[in-house]
Amino acid sequence: MNTIIPKNQRYLPHTLDTRYHAVKIYRKGYSVNFVVRRYKISKASLMRWNKKFDGTK
Repeated sequence: MNTIIPKNQRYLPHTLDTRYHAVKIYRKGYSVNFVVRRYKISKASLMRWNKKFDGTK
């Protein structure tokens, strides 16, 4: 992945696919800790995405 990140950007935003699959796995019954470690995201991000998730990409 040869993405150039500008110096003023602090992180690389997560893709839509990452968000979708992380929430789907969480809703299947996997633990928060498992999902957070697998996708290298924060717990707060997962909870925020879960709240906004309506079942579609």
